[in-house]
Formats: sequence, C-alpha cells, structure tokens
Amino acid sequence: MSNNPKLSRNLLVKSFLIGFSYLFIFACAAGETEVVEVIKEVPIEKEVIKEVEVEKIIIEEKAGETIIKEVIVEKPVTVEVVTVKEREKVITITPTAIPGGGVAISVDMSDFVFKSNEPNPVRGGILRMTFGVSVKHTDHHQMPVAQGAGPHNFTVMYNGLIRMNPNTGMTTIMPDLADKWEISADGKIYKFHLREGVKWHDGADLSVDDVIATFERIVNPPDNIAIGIQSLFTEIDTITDGGDNWVVFNLKRPSAHQFNAFTMLNATILPKKCLEDNNFDVREVVCPGTGPFKFVEYIPGEYMLFEKNEDYWNPELPYVDGIRMIHAGGTARGVNVITDVADFAWNTSEDGYAQAQEDDRVLSKRMPNTGSNYFGWNNAVAPFNDKRVRRAIHLVINPHNFNRVSLGATNPSRWIPTLAEGATPESEFFNLAGYRDDNAADIEEAKQLMSDAGYPNCEGFPVKTMVGYKPDGALPVAFMDMINTNLGCDIQPRAVERALVQDQYAGAAFNAGTEIVQHLVPVQAIKNYTPFMLGLYGTGSSQNFTNYSNPEVDALLDTMLGELDPDARAAYTRLVQSKLDEDPPLVLVGFDSHRAVWGPHVHFPMDIRTQSIWGRVDTIWMDKR
Repeated sequence: MSNNPKLSRNLLVKSFLIGFSYLFIFACAAGETEVVEVIKEVPIEKEVIKEVEVEKIIIEEKAGETIIKEVIVEKPVTVEVVTVKEREKVITITPTAIPGGGVAISVDMSDFVFKSNEPNPVRGGILRMTFGVSVKHTDHHQMPVAQGAGPHNFTVMYNGLIRMNPNTGMTTIMPDLADKWEISADGKIYKFHLREGVKWHDGADLSVDDVIATFERIVNPPDNIAIGIQSLFTEIDTITDGGDNWVVFNLKRPSAHQFNAFTMLNATILPKKCLEDNNFDVREVVCPGTGPFKFVEYIPGEYMLFEKNEDYWNPELPYVDGIRMIHAGGTARGVNVITDVADFAWNTSEDGYAQAQEDDRVLSKRMPNTGSNYFGWNNAVAPFNDKRVRRAIHLVINPHNFNRVSLGATNPSRWIPTLAEGATPESEFFNLAGYRDDNAADIEEAKQLMSDAGYPNCEGFPVKTMVGYKPDGALPVAFMDMINTNLGCDIQPRAVERALVQDQYAGAAFNAGTEIVQHLVPVQAIKNYTPFMLGLYGTGSSQNFTNYSNPEVDALLDTMLGELDPDARAAYTRLVQSKLDEDPPLVLVGFDSHRAVWGPHVHFPMDIRTQSIWGRVDTIWMDKR
C-alpha cells in the first residue's frame, strides 16, 4: 500500500427488582458533568412467623402435696407480628427540560478542551510505537473487535461521537465529535450535537449525514460485509437528522449499555461520500478521517505511518508530528523500547516485560485486559453439533494450565471478564467441573462422553488441525496437548498470518468440522457484558463465527439487553454462564493482562490507566532528546 487512497424471553429469574430510573453517569474531570444518585430509605412493615419452643408441665395435687405426674414438651407454632424497617433503594435523577418539551438528561460540554494533563507539553518528534502491525484491509469497522487485530491502527485518524477519557485512566466519558447530548426520559431517544468547524482530511465539512451513513452501515450492514460491533447497536431502530447539527438515535427499547457503546474503539465516523463511492465496502480504501493524524503509507510486515493533521479541530492537539507504527512480535516490542528502536509499546511478552522491569532506562505497567484468546469450532456440523463432544472438550481443558504456561498472564474466568458485571467469583467457579485444577474426575467424564458420542479414545474423530497465527505458542500447544493426551486425539497445528485468521472461518476445513480456529474475544470498556455475549454466542450475531445457537441463551440475552436493573442483569448473567457450561460454544482461554513499556521521555497518563484499551494517543508528547 502507498499514500494513494486506493489500496491493492421470558425466563424466570428475577428474585427481586430495585425500581429505578434510567441511570447514566457522566463522571469527568474539569469541565465535565456528573449525574448524581439520590438514595431514599423507605420503611416497610412485614409479618414474621416464628416457631417458639414451649415447655408444658402437667401437675396433679393430692392431699396437701404436689406431685409432678408427667412433663410434656410441645412445639406449638405461634405467630408474632414484628415491624421490620427495610431499606429500599430508589435511585432518581433530577430531570432537565430540553427543547421541544419533555424531560431528560441533558449535557453540554462544548467548553471542554482536551489536552495533556501535564503542564508545558513539548511539540514535535515522530512517536515510534511497536506492536503487531498487521492488517488484511483498511476498514476498521469490518475488523475484529479486538486488540492486535487492526482497529487500533486506523482509529488514530478518526473520531467517534464520545470516547473514554485517557486523563482519568479510561474511567469516564468525554466528548469527541459530539459536544452536547440528550437522553429522553423514557431512555429511548439519544441526541448528539456535532461540534462546529470539523473538517475531513480532504477539506470537506463533517455533517449529520456522515454520522447517519456510518451508523446505518453498522446497524444494518449490506449483505457483502460484516461489522464487528454490530451487536452493540442492535437496540437502535432509526437514525434521523434532528436539525441544527443534531443527530437522533431512536431505540426500540431502553438499553443500559447503549450510551457506553458509542465509546467503542471501532464506533468512529466515516464520510458518507467515501462510503457511497465504494458501495459501502471500504476494505481497499483509506477513507478520510477527522482525527489528529492522517494516513501516509503501510508497508506490510514493516510499518504503518501517519502524519500530523495541521487542521485538526482541536487546536491544542496533537503534540507529535506523526506516528510510526513498527511491526514486531511480543518479546521484540519490549526490547525495541529498551534499545531505543521504539518509544512506546502497548503490550509485550512476559519475558520482554521482565526485561523492561529490570532496566531503569524504561517505564512499564501491567494492566487488566478484557480481551482473550479462544479456540472455536463449527457448532453447526459434526462432530461439534453433538453437545457431548463440546462438553467433553470443555471438561478436559484445565484453564489453570493456560495460566501456568503463560507465566501468569492469562487468568481463568467463566465466560466473561472477571471485571464484568455478574462475573462468578473465583472462589465459586474454581470448584466447578471444567474449572477445577484437580480435574481427574472431569477427564474421566469427558472420556465417557466421547465414547457415548461414538469416538472412544478419539477413534474416528475427524478433527485434524488447529489453525492460528502462532500455533506453536504456549497457549495453543497447551490446548492441543490437553485434548491429545487426555482423549487420545491427534490434532496438529497449522499457521497463517495474523491478519488472515478470521478468514479461516470461511475455509473448507472449518466448514467440514475438521479444524479448530484460535481467535480473539472482543475488547471493551463496558462492565455490562451483555452485547459482547450476544455478539459471541447469540444466534446469527456479528462475532458468532462458530455458528453457535442455543434458544435458551438467546432468550436470556434478549431479556438482558432491555434490563435496566444491574442486579437483575447480573443474575441473568450467572444463568447464561451455567447454560454455556452445559452447552459450550468454544474454549475460552481466560482473560489476560497487558504489559505496556515506554521510555521516560514519553508523556502520556499510563500511570493512572485502569485497563488496557489500545486507542488514540492524541495527547502524547515527548521530551526533546
């Protein structure tokens, strides 16, 4: 590639519900607005029935003396009325009137200025980042919702409507292309006001039509493309022009996750003209962006280069003159920073990180990551359309072994990140079949299931290969070894380029049920994991490459999408986890941590970052050297 833009429902679960209004918190730093919870205590009277022990003594009197004839202990039930004062949470939000009538949340952040959180930033220099810079095409909407798979490369040149704030450690939401937003009282209408004066890299003005075209493609993609983040926006019904630079999203029903979904790394705006000129498929075109950097060139296997956008709508940014993304493997990334080949690495291997920790010339930090590896098969065909086979593999895999071979980088979890809402505590799921470290009984059950399915000692089992971008790595080797050793199978590795992994789901071997694919779980910053479970496990969903279909799971996920009570949603999540244990769609390796390394001359708020989300580094700057 060159700098030429053309490039070669209803299940019974609720034990209790807390009544509450639609809660959206915009906690921010200076200039940001916070919606405050108001908690009221409501006294409730209850009747409590208690069982009381009573001793009954029968006496008989005779001629001046008392004789105890017998003692009988009875247990009559007595009813005692007790007044109990319980606390019932009622969370309310003081409404704000909005133009056109009605009440809603209304936020105006047009005065917010995003810049470095350090004083006196130095301008200039080319930032050298290092990671696996490998992409098959240039449409980040069609890339996997995962880090190390492409979206983070191109998002440096685009903007979304809102985003997570690096200056608060990615814990709060800040404006991006939208400087104001409103949410209706019923939670079904979202309005975003586009800031004035934003231009695309080709000089055209940003318009509401660009936003509408972008999200229409995300919500209702053409048949010839697949949008990775589609499952996050399934609750959107229509998108319209609200006039005066407002864009309006009308939802099918209130959604607890929808506002946060607009902060996703891939949820950035593309120009309508570029989409229409290319029949809405821009895999071979670098569309202009509105972001702080412009695309220059991509040399596969070597680097990707971006230059500063001199006409960026935020006059404070960027500080650096450009970004050179250097392609490198895990260990080499840390070494690159140590040897001054690179300035910054989002993630390095455990041994590269260990070297960085011992070298006082660089800085480093380990951060939790909501992404993961998984091993997926075709659930729609034999042998994996037999639940016994899937359950057998689930049982024979010891997730603690993944933790051991990754030197502690990969932590076992039960289908969702341990940071997510409704996650099962380790103290509980470590005792469950398929998760316990002492799994001898699980292996025996797995052998019996395989025999019952017609594959005793794996005889006649058609699965022959496991394909991935690094099939000789510790995790895939451990995966194959646990299956081959414990069940008597003979699954062998097959390698492809990282950018081509997702294509293997369309391959002949996967479609025939003879190959397992190592792939990536979506990365996100939303504690409500419902839309991501929908994407991975919902029938026909955008990231459900394994063709999994379970009507009970579908019904639960659909209910969860419209559930506004986080406690009830967490209870549903636990039920989904149990259903996936019984009927596994894939093998989840576990959610890991990322190990960032950077030079002391690099200024970016990594010290307060709460989780590893690779994204825009528009406030980064470097000391002159």
